[in-house]
Order: sequence, then structure tokens, then C-alpha cells
Amino acid sequence: MERNGELDLSLLPRELKVMLHILNHREGSLVLEQNIDWDYFLQLVMHHRIYPLVYAKLKELRDPAVPSFVMEMLKREYQKNTFSMLHLSAEMERVSKLFSQRNIKLLFLKGPPIAQDIYGDISLRTSKDLDVLIQFEDVKKAEDVLIELGYEREDRFFSLANEWKWLHHHIIYFHPQKKIQVEIHWRSQPFPMQQPTFNELWERRRKSKLTSSPVYLLGEEDLFIFLIAHGTRHGWFRLRWLADVDYMMRRKQPFKNVKQLRSRKQFNLVGQALLVSTAFFETPIPEEAKSIIEERRARELAKLAAPCMIEISQHYIQMEIERKETHKGSIISLFLSKLLNLKNIIFQHSYLYEIRTVSQRLLQVVRFIYPKPHEEDQLRLPKALKILYFPLRPYLWMKRKSASLGRGKSKRFENV
Repeated sequence: MERNGELDLSLLPRELKVMLHILNHREGSLVLEQNIDWDYFLQLVMHHRIYPLVYAKLKELRDPAVPSFVMEMLKREYQKNTFSMLHLSAEMERVSKLFSQRNIKLLFLKGPPIAQDIYGDISLRTSKDLDVLIQFEDVKKAEDVLIELGYEREDRFFSLANEWKWLHHHIIYFHPQKKIQVEIHWRSQPFPMQQPTFNELWERRRKSKLTSSPVYLLGEEDLFIFLIAHGTRHGWFRLRWLADVDYMMRRKQPFKNVKQLRSRKQFNLVGQALLVSTAFFETPIPEEAKSIIEERRARELAKLAAPCMIEISQHYIQMEIERKETHKGSIISLFLSKLLNLKNIIFQHSYLYEIRTVSQRLLQVVRFIYPKPHEEDQLRLPKALKILYFPLRPYLWMKRKSASLGRGKSKRFENV
């Protein structure tokens, strides 16, 4: 998917091209394509969580070609997001204060402080939860604090000997009254991805300008690499993550030392992200960063990124707008077909396979075959026999899938 050394985005849906055209418009009058499916345009804008930026741009341009119902819906969602971000900001400050009182060092990975830092305005970015990074030894203390605040733990892990510490990298908590989710991370990315220690990140931390009491976020370069690693790991299926990269490149100098990027083994991930961001958002690349995008491996990954984004995005959009009727059929045939296509089931797309190192691929397979807590609910075994959940997984999966299909549910990318 490359033309003349540049990524070919010709396969993008017309409405997605229109969205990018709006966001990338810099001067002069805006000329939109004809025969736009505005309903589908709105679905794309909402799916990619980029509607605050689109609304702000269209409000500025005041183009009469945009139907009033489109502007009304974007305005409504923009206002809802602004209130949501203010709500999150208040809770963020409350959580941060209490953690500080309990001597728990806390770094925010997502949420209002990141929106303020990247865009200069919390209303221009969406966030459904608060992701925070702490030291692993503080996980139990953090859970006690959140339970005290009214949060309930959402995650359960299957574990034989505390291996959940490296099979997972965060725990989700939810406040049923406030409808706020907090993710407690002890690693910024899943093991075994290369990342600095918590103490290194803490030494480079910055204080957010959003609140009066101290709220800390990652240093600029650390945040830039974290956002790239996160977006890459998810196949960029929401363009919000790529917009973050674009805005950081335009408003800041997110990396100061190219040699340091290479030493952190993030060179190719950053290079492919800059190439993809340039293709979608016309991101300017400074001269000192040219060597990053000229790397052969970075260009190979970038070529895979665009089709991956299209495919996974289309899947999730379909899941959001319809539930196809699926009748119960041969569950054994379904299971065998999944095994025959096991690589695609585990990694969803070749891009998600290629971005990983050999050790990361192996661990992804381990996570895939590892029993899940709901399988313990399906079949209760004594602790001494928990090892039997591994050979029993195919049977439990087929039984669960059979019940799911009987209810008319289809999950193409289910993590069996």
C-alpha cells in the first residue's frame, strides 16, 4: 500500500477522506466531495473519537455544504465530552491527592492532563477513563484507596503462581455511581515491551497545569513514545491516537535526541508512526527526524499500518451499528476453522504480528492459550487441579461459544 515512496490511502472510505480533508485544511475555502454519506461520516467520526477536533474545525470554517444535522450532532457530542472531561478532571485531582497522602507516587498516562498538554484544551480530546502508572509494590495500597473512594475491582486473573504480574500490566476499577473507570498500571506497556523503569519516568515527570494541586504526567519524550507504542499495539484503529502524534509534532519537540531513541529500541516504532501520521495528517517532519523515517524497517511497518487500521476499524464500526443474526451451527467446525487461522485470530492483522519481537509474539500466544477467570466460573475445580483448565479450554470455549451463538451474538475477534 505504497505509491512513489508514500503511503497509498486510496482505499480509505470516501467519508474518511472527507474527515481528513477537513482536519488538514489550513487556508482558503473548503471544497468537499459530492455525494457524501453524512450518516456514515458521523459513524466514522464517532468511532475514531475525533469528533471534538472535527467539530472545532467545522465551526471555524462555517461551510454551508455541511448539513445542519451533522453540526447539531457534533455540537451535542462535543458538549457532552467537555462535561465528561471536567468530571474526570475533578475525580483525577481527588484521586491524586489521596494517593499522595498515602505516599503512592502516581503518573497519569491518559485523561484530562494529557488532553491539556497535547491540545491546550481538554475539550478537544476524548477520554473514557483515567489511566495511572504506579510502582508494582504499591498496587495493593492503590486498590485500598480506590475501594475507600467507592470503586469496585472489575478484573479477575487466572493464576497458578502469581504469574499474572507479567501476563497483565493493569487492573481496572469502576465507580458505579460516578460511572468513572480507573486503570492502575504497574507497567506502561505489556511485558516484555522495552520501557524505562518507574523511577526513570518519575525523575522526568512534569506537573500538569490543569489543577491547583500537584498532578503529574510523563515527560514529553516519554509521553510521545508511550502514545506511539499504545497506538501501534492497537493497530491505530482509532485515529485519535494518530492525531495525538500529529499535534505533539506540531506543538512541541517531543524528542530531543535521535540517538537516544535508537538506544531505547523505539526507533522503528517512532519512524513508522511519523510516516503514518504524515500520510493521514500531513504531519511536518523536522530535518533532525528525517533519519528516523528513512529506516527500511520503519517503512515496512508503515505500509502495513494503513490497511490494518482500515480493516480493524471497519470491523468495530460494524459491531457498533448492527448485530447480525447468527444461528447455532457446527461449533466443532467453527473451532477447527479458528485453529486453522490461529495466527490471524491471535494478532488480527499481519501488522500486529510484525510490530512485535519474537519474545513479544511468544508471550502473546501464551496469553491467548492461558485460561480465563470465567472458565473457572464455568467449571469449578479444586486448587490442586487448576492445571487441568489448560487442556479443558477447547471444551469450555466451545460450550461458551455455543451458548453465545444461540443468543445471536457474533464476535469475529473474540479472544478465546
